[in-house]
Amino acid sequence: MALLSVLFLLWGVPLLNATGRLRSFHLIDTRMTINDALNACRRNYTDLVTIYDKEENNESVDILKSVSGENSGWIGASSCKWSNGDLATFIKYIRITGENCCGAIKMDGTWNCPICTTKMYFMCYDQDPGQQSYNYSLIRENKTWIEAQQFCRENHTDLVSIRNETENKQVTDAANGSNSFWIGLRYNHYSIYWLNGGRSDYTQNISSKACFTSLSKSGSWFKSNGNMYPALCYKSFIHVSEKEMSSGEALDYCVSNYSGLLTIQSENDQIETERELKRRNISGPVWVGLRPSPHWIWTNGLQVGNWTNWKGESQPEYCGALEKEADGQYRWCGKDCRFKCRVLCERK
Repeated sequence: MALLSVLFLLWGVPLLNATGRLRSFHLIDTRMTINDALNACRRNYTDLVTIYDKEENNESVDILKSVSGENSGWIGASSCKWSNGDLATFIKYIRITGENCCGAIKMDGTWNCPICTTKMYFMCYDQDPGQQSYNYSLIRENKTWIEAQQFCRENHTDLVSIRNETENKQVTDAANGSNSFWIGLRYNHYSIYWLNGGRSDYTQNISSKACFTSLSKSGSWFKSNGNMYPALCYKSFIHVSEKEMSSGEALDYCVSNYSGLLTIQSENDQIETERELKRRNISGPVWVGLRPSPHWIWTNGLQVGNWTNWKGESQPEYCGALEKEADGQYRWCGKDCRFKCRVLCERK
């Protein structure tokens, strides 16, 4: 679908609970494939939504109900993964009947999902470091999917991944007429992976078998592959720097490029910040907008309110950061202002 030629109708409804100030949900009211939905969300907002609890599920339903004629919308949950660890976002029609199966491709370029212990030919790929191109090798030996994966990892890079129509054609062309061979796709009905890397324990019992997940107006989740739905997107107002810097440098960086250093004004803000750090596998410390003056104050001038999350005794002669503790929680702490670490900024 040529999404650039489509007029998007963008509906934005901020969620309650752990969304609100630092995250908002939006609907792109255009029917599209999951791959196009993912690209549209990443281009216009941040990503397809990750749903963390029942309240957010209900709020997402309310967004869907604001549009007539559509009964479901894509969310960012997948049950299909590639052998190299990437989540699947492209599917070339695949009918799944079992609760666990592995991907194979046929001569016409369509896919199926046999039991993983089936023995058949398989395709490996090689990739040079820093290169975007791939070399494909069809191995004409009958192996199970696990055996094929082991062979590819020992002798090549991995079992082949397919991310779009172009790569799908390249793989079938490289097979030179061979029909039905393993590719790197694996389906697990009971696994839910979030496409943005989010870590949510919230899920539903889904009877349908497919890779991708849609939310219906009834609040139930359904799995599907080839369907066309609107996209439920979210926008995050938290920026995490790639570069490490001192506290003074962090303030200049956030003021110059964003709205300033991140302020955490409530437990909901703290929850959303922790989700973003966990999604990026950051254990801290990271600078936030806490400054001594002589008592702790936020750099935007707000006083530190009744809700705080200090790690032990606060040290007002230091600068404020978040750091992950042994229990997995991120708490506020004072660090030497010259210390260099990544920084959290607040987006406009």
